[in-house]
Amino acid sequence: MENNLFLSKFWSRIWALLIDSLILGVFGYILGLIFNNFFISLGENAKLIGWFISLAYFSILNSNLHNGQTFGKKMMSIQVSDISGNPVSLKTSFIRALVYTTPFFLNGFKIPGSHTFSIISIIQGIIIFTVGLGIIVFYIFNKETRQSLHDIVVKTYVVQEYRNNEVSFMPTIKKLSFYITGGIFLIVMATSIYSLNSNTQLQKLVPVYEEISNQDHISNASITMNYNLLDNSENKRLTYTIFSKVNKNLKSEDNLENNTNNPELRKAVETFINSNVYDKEEDILSVVVSSGFNIGIASQNYSVSFSQPIHEWKRIYKITSK
Repeated sequence: MENNLFLSKFWSRIWALLIDSLILGVFGYILGLIFNNFFISLGENAKLIGWFISLAYFSILNSNLHNGQTFGKKMMSIQVSDISGNPVSLKTSFIRALVYTTPFFLNGFKIPGSHTFSIISIIQGIIIFTVGLGIIVFYIFNKETRQSLHDIVVKTYVVQEYRNNEVSFMPTIKKLSFYITGGIFLIVMATSIYSLNSNTQLQKLVPVYEEISNQDHISNASITMNYNLLDNSENKRLTYTIFSKVNKNLKSEDNLENNTNNPELRKAVETFINSNVYDKEEDILSVVVSSGFNIGIASQNYSVSFSQPIHEWKRIYKITSK
């Protein structure tokens, strides 16, 4: 279609995004100072707050309500428009922002009732990871129209404020970006399927993960396993690491770094040992207990870690099982 537009330059758009990210980050930091304990109490759901704020910011400012310009775009003299050079409606801008922000804010977000190795989590990871990388791939390799995935979905362009004196045709997108994104999707899917089939040892840890996740004050949890060598290559022991995110402010607890009486720490250790999933008592159990918040546009974290052989944990908590 004929138009008199100048497409935004690569670095103009990057700088605009950095400025907008800084603005949102400062706003999120101020909110964190005011609502610290409230955000901590929300656990993983706190990330939705930053998502909604970002959606509102990009949807309203990139629409015709603000001439298609966020504050970053205004400073870089660029704007979001349709093929004719007109700012888009709020509805179109919202859909564009939804496609753009979803992969970054929902990356790692736990769907209720799912765990790390569930089919739901794997499908979620494949979609979010592919779309997130696809947005980057299209912006880098689509040199013809500089449209990323979110622009292509709603047929928008990021253009310079001033217009060309001559009318020209908008170039056609080449297929390279589609091929690269499709290749990423296939690689991510194949890797996920392979991991699902090869992690049979980790599957035994799922009941432990679920029990820890369902305990009081735990907003998120995970458990990992890896091998450590002892004195020679034939003598191996496992290191299990439990991460527990609590929905209360740990900074208010005195001397937490040296306090093994923390209830979340004790429950995690007792749950793991009583599950009998470890190989031998010389195996290492590390537990990281953390609190804080992540609203997507700002975060704060405080954590303490404890690591002992399993037989030492049994001594500390007087556990007699196995």
